Parts: sequence; structure tokens; C-alpha cells
Amino acid sequence: RPDRPAPELAAGLWPLTAWSTTARALLTRASGSRLPADRFTVFAAAVRHLLTDPVLPPELLPADWPGDELRAAYEGYRTEMGVPTGHPAD
Repeated sequence: RPDRPAPELAAGLWPLTAWSTTARALLTRASGSRLPADRFTVFAAAVRHLLTDPVLPPELLPADWPGDELRAAYEGYRTEMGVPTGHPAD
């Protein structure tokens, strides 16, 4: 049995702070990007970043975890681009 609380153990196994920092930077860039090429670039980076999300249960994540917010922003971008929800490319 681990001798540390589960959230501490998770933070030691995954770079949660670094992941969160990058996700927040992507969200900031996405909200400030107006040109289509810039938005495409930001959301391509967001998709790559989301692939590295450890997808831990909420009780193991920091309280301000931006994973759901980044997913929602990407889904909004997909809608903006006319990509249907549940598209096979998901």
C-alpha cells in the first residue's frame, strides 16, 4: 500500500502541474486567435495535448484541472468548423 494520499501519489506519477499549465496556455491562445490558420494551429496542439491527459478520476486531479475546459473549447471549434458531433474521426 502506498504511504502517501492518492492525490499526492498521482501528482508524483504524472506531470499534472505541467499539463495544466500547457492546457491553460492553449486555452488563452485559442481565445485570442482570430485568424483561421492560427486557430487551426492552436487546436491541433490542443488535440495533441489532450492525448496526453492521464484521464484520472476527479478526486485525484487538482481542483482547477482544465481538461474538461480544453475539451469543451475543442468541441466548440469543431462545431465552428461544421464537424458533426460524434464524427468517426473522434
